[in-house]
Amino acid sequence: MKKIQKNHKLLTNLTPLFFLAPAIILLVAVILYPVCKVIQYSFIDNIINDNYTYVGFDNYITVLTDSRLVPMISFTLLFTIVSVLAHTVIGILCAVQLNVKINPKALAIFRVIYVLPWLFTAAVVAVIWQLMLNPQGVVNSLLSSISGTQVIIDWLGNPTLAVVSLLIINAWRGYPTCMISFLAGLQNIPDSIYEAAQMDGAGKIRQFFSMTLPSLKNVILSVGILDAIWTMNLFPLIWLTTGGGPLGATETLATLIYRLSFVEFQFGPASALAVMGLILSMVGVGIYMKVQRNVD
Repeated sequence: MKKIQKNHKLLTNLTPLFFLAPAIILLVAVILYPVCKVIQYSFIDNIINDNYTYVGFDNYITVLTDSRLVPMISFTLLFTIVSVLAHTVIGILCAVQLNVKINPKALAIFRVIYVLPWLFTAAVVAVIWQLMLNPQGVVNSLLSSISGTQVIIDWLGNPTLAVVSLLIINAWRGYPTCMISFLAGLQNIPDSIYEAAQMDGAGKIRQFFSMTLPSLKNVILSVGILDAIWTMNLFPLIWLTTGGGPLGATETLATLIYRLSFVEFQFGPASALAVMGLILSMVGVGIYMKVQRNVD
């Protein structure tokens, strides 16, 4: 009898694991195993050959002494900081505009329009902007109409203009993610606070800086950290738009890893750089989790 009770208790304790098993197996197969293999590859030379050899930290030294590393880090930092700031500012302004009491149907239409950039895939966004920024594209045609003279600018062929163009493209595509989070935060702010402020004579601008922003502080911080992690690891949009060029001006961590792996076939250094990126992402996740604990 005791044995039956013991087996029943063991089965009861293991029941949750049976339900979690498919998800655990999937995570191990899709995430944990590839990560472990990349870490292993970062210490190996001639990975694609059967006679590969372990070279210790040589791949890390190769990456750290690569002449492309410093420009890549500089642009990645610039791209991440400017993109996060742009997403935050545009997202808050759009969220405030959508957090108004107007006709529900009209409000729904505006919400669809504002969130539209988020619905397109990176490939579609890249093609659209490449056509627009082409020397014979819409942007140059519009500038020609305004100036009265023919304007031919290769927006994605000039290093400086390519950086500016890519920042604009990413700001346009990325702000809806932040906007939705900020809109949810705004809807949790009681209307009574604004009513009391109006009775005290506070205008819209004063209400925004004195009540709206402080109330969204935790949301802004959390979304900003997540956005920084996503932007730092952004690959499809950059690769499909500029390919990391021209002259490496828009090379980021993700594009350089891809270039080393599938263009130059240097899988060892690419794996080492990927491990460095993984460590940076883990640091960002750790900061995010700490912020979330403080918020709770």
